[in-house]
Amino acid sequence: MAFTSASSSVPRPFARQVVGAIRFFLAVVFIVYGLTKLLGGQFNYGDWTIAKKTVDGTSLVWSFYGYSPAYARFIGLTELIPAILLLIPRTATVGAMALFMVALNVTVMDFAFGFPSVKYFALLYTVLLGILLWADRAKLLRLLEPERRITMSAAPYHGPPNRALRRTVIALATLFVLFAANLFATSLDRGPEERAQQHLATSLAPGARIELLRSRYVGMLGIGRRASVEFVVTQPGRVDTMLVQAHKATGFTPWRIDDSSTKVR
Repeated sequence: MAFTSASSSVPRPFARQVVGAIRFFLAVVFIVYGLTKLLGGQFNYGDWTIAKKTVDGTSLVWSFYGYSPAYARFIGLTELIPAILLLIPRTATVGAMALFMVALNVTVMDFAFGFPSVKYFALLYTVLLGILLWADRAKLLRLLEPERRITMSAAPYHGPPNRALRRTVIALATLFVLFAANLFATSLDRGPEERAQQHLATSLAPGARIELLRSRYVGMLGIGRRASVEFVVTQPGRVDTMLVQAHKATGFTPWRIDDSSTKVR
């Protein structure tokens, strides 16, 4: 059985440029995600107590992965290594295949566990990786022809065809780098729990014992992020559950504690 030759599915110049841009974009995305996990960010590490009735799906998943720092870093490697392969023409197809499986799993998980808008980004990455695999379909089909010796080569990237497109690509790349840097900083952030506890301690009697109960976050992309931090406060003759609200504008700005802390009824 013969398949279409590799040359028949090689994209035309503009399509090659689009494919090259997609490869670069996805490589940067997954390098950021991989490095974030390797540096100990994104997941919930340390001591925590969760219950299905009170925890959201995102916190449940991130606490599960954060239970084992070694496994969390292994996940980072499964994103970082294929992303680097995606940047190298000779290994780009292998990198796209590996990342497609990673992205597909993340997409299904995000939708199944009710992640916020970030799940649509995961879906976008999966679709883009599918486009890369479709562009390299001739190479993949040749894998079913073991009797033939195949020499695979990737078409070089020639850059945008004109000045207007070049400026557009540069502008979009700049915006993406800023977004990725913000996401990276957000993922490495340790949260406002320590500052919230200090803030709460200033309004309590000396000797009160404060224990973290749970934290909830909104704004997973790091823009206008807010946190609700609950503590169990033990004072002479009473035990209360106290709530402290905190917010931060971007991944680069510090957490700010709201003025009011309220008792949870």
